[in-house]
Amino acid sequence: MEPLQKARSLYTAGRMHDALEAAQIAAERQPKDAEAWWLLGCISRYTGLPAASDDAFKRASQLSKQRPPPHRVDPKVFRRMVDEALGELSPDARRRLEKARVSVEPLPTVEAVLKGASPDSLVDRRRARGDAGRMPLNERAGELVLFQVNFENRAGSEAELRKLVARTVSRA
Repeated sequence: MEPLQKARSLYTAGRMHDALEAAQIAAERQPKDAEAWWLLGCISRYTGLPAASDDAFKRASQLSKQRPPPHRVDPKVFRRMVDEALGELSPDARRRLEKARVSVEPLPTVEAVLKGASPDSLVDRRRARGDAGRMPLNERAGELVLFQVNFENRAGSEAELRKLVARTVSRA
């Protein structure tokens, strides 16, 4: 298996440290491949290497205009963006989310990825205990979790980040 495919497979399986090694090899072997650098940026952030992550994202953005560097914001600023988006919901979206707790976490946990969640997920809809999925989100005390780093990874500016947050929350 080629290093980039191997890195991606390990990453989605939640084997972050193995994925990091494979992504580093992929980026070394294909130094002009923006996707290899982008994946290395994602994995580096997951493994607690934010400076290496920023360097890899910068390299990816230099290689491809379709990969702008992520726009990072303080967690308080991101939470304000979420709250603003919640305040601008349509009546239908507001009804869907009225009883749900909305929270922000940096990334999906490795444990969640090991159980099948995508490491690149923007949101997780967590059900209230004991509802077994029988009730719509607005009829139970469920939770909508937004993953800040994954939002930032997809936005090259604050305006893009705000737009992505608003669109995602309105569709939750």
